[in-house]
Amino acid sequence: MGKKEKSITYKDTGVDIHSGNEFVKKLSSIVDSTFDKNVINGIGDFAALYSLENEQLSNPLLVSACDGVGTKIKLAIDTKNYSGIGQDLVAMNINDLICTGAKPLFFLDYLSMSKLNIVEHSKVIESIALACKKAKVSLIGGETAEMPGIYSKNDFDLAGFAVGLVDRLKKLPKEIKPGDLIYGLPSSGPHSNGFTLIRKLLELESTDKATDLKKSLITPTRLYSDFAQDPIILEICSGFAHITGGGILDNLPRVFPKGLTAKMQLNSWDVPSSLSWAIKKARLSQHQALQTFNCGIGFIAIVPANKSDEFEIQSKKINEPTVKIGEIIQGNQLEFKGSLNID
Repeated sequence: MGKKEKSITYKDTGVDIHSGNEFVKKLSSIVDSTFDKNVINGIGDFAALYSLENEQLSNPLLVSACDGVGTKIKLAIDTKNYSGIGQDLVAMNINDLICTGAKPLFFLDYLSMSKLNIVEHSKVIESIALACKKAKVSLIGGETAEMPGIYSKNDFDLAGFAVGLVDRLKKLPKEIKPGDLIYGLPSSGPHSNGFTLIRKLLELESTDKATDLKKSLITPTRLYSDFAQDPIILEICSGFAHITGGGILDNLPRVFPKGLTAKMQLNSWDVPSSLSWAIKKARLSQHQALQTFNCGIGFIAIVPANKSDEFEIQSKKINEPTVKIGEIIQGNQLEFKGSLNID
């Protein structure tokens, strides 16, 4: 009889089912710590169940969001700093979701890589879970996939999915009109946008300077959910905008009704040093900067002029710094006055 050939297992091709199962077991307690009373089941079932019976809304609408963190992941891999990348993922989704006036309910993640590293990738999930706690959402499920041949070496990717709830009669934006004031909430830096350009710029710096810059650039995206979920802020504001890819130039107009735009005072806020460096290093025009980066404003609130005092008082009460950066006017194109503070 001929020699029996050895079988080719899934593990031989680079996918270790045993490691995957161990990874899930390790994460169970971390994920369970994010659950609220509405979560019906934990990790392990085919699908997650979440009860809405405690949400007393007369005209409920489900709200969903899906986003990733772009090539900022490469910075996390290069620096081996995974403590904030989970917050980047949660914030990119939750900050979008709350622009509708919705209450975030739960979150799911997708983590894919060439080869599962239980120690390092556990840090990523821990970071996601911690951010879910900050945002007061339950991390009710997700997917981890080893995909050799798609990713190389230590590369991995992340995607997130958030679901919330809003009353149809209270959803945002609402009744935005000329004369409304525009307030900006500061960003912590680039957040999770513009990193393909930023990584190119880092290649042009000395090793020591690039290392120092990375420490600042890896700062996680701010979560604005506490601000946007404050009942008084919600009652006052006519609209919210999350300033992500495309900057103020592309994102702010998304909340305007037809025939309205904004007049912005660009020197009314400070630009973080990491963004000033990137704008100057890339020699971007002001227009290019405003369409590439958040330029120091991560979230925007639109406030009726007669409620501005109340808005400012409440913002201070909840310890959220805000700055008046413009007003709503009639027109179809954003108007800018002054120059960005990038010196």
